[in-house]
Amino acid sequence: MNLCILDSEEPQQLLPLKDRRAQHILSVLKKSIGDRIRVGSPGGLLGWATLVSRTDEAIALRFDAEEIAPALRPVHVFLGTARPIQAARIVKELTILGVAGITFFPTALGEKSYTQSNFYTQREYLMYARDGAEQAGNPRLPDIRLSWSLREALKQRIEFVPQEQTQTIVTTIQGAPAPCTKIVFHPSENAPRLSEFPLAGTPIILAIGTERGWTETEVHQFVDAGFSVCSLGDRILKTETAAISTTSIVLARLGYI
Repeated sequence: MNLCILDSEEPQQLLPLKDRRAQHILSVLKKSIGDRIRVGSPGGLLGWATLVSRTDEAIALRFDAEEIAPALRPVHVFLGTARPIQAARIVKELTILGVAGITFFPTALGEKSYTQSNFYTQREYLMYARDGAEQAGNPRLPDIRLSWSLREALKQRIEFVPQEQTQTIVTTIQGAPAPCTKIVFHPSENAPRLSEFPLAGTPIILAIGTERGWTETEVHQFVDAGFSVCSLGDRILKTETAAISTTSIVLARLGYI
């Protein structure tokens, strides 16, 4: 844990001793009364928390905010609903990379039962996003959504609000054109590879299928919504490999890594 994410921006905060953050502070970091730890708030504030007291039930922290965390990257990833244990790794790694959003939705060739798991229905993915944010040292979490069909996912409204700017970047997936880049990955001999694909502008939306890929009907739906088809080469990648590698390549091309 490179950063402890608090529950709010209040100066005085209590963490129950059973809370994993309290256990980490006391048992792993071995902090005592008066010691400080690096913390952040869900709203994006960074600073230090001083351990001011401890009882049999909780520890008390004083939060002193010092700066605003860097904004998330203007990248949103569309993903077919993967096996929960795999999806958990994807959420954590994409959060570490700093994507602004992740949208899951069932696909024609994917396993339909996955959507009934607690990972999706009980929003357990937020726990893995939090793990990723703690690792990255930035408390901002991506906007994670579950749509119940590709059609629904394509109709959603995606907003990117860089905190260092005053304007709001709004992208409408379907409807009026927007200055963004939308890419769906699908094996095709005629499709350009990601390394050669021109990034027309940000935000960037990447669509990655499940292990079995997309049907031609789904690809046509993406194209009708303004997506361009792109290839990932001649090797068949796992969903998590494709998600992490494509995001990393795009972030590198944007100058973030």
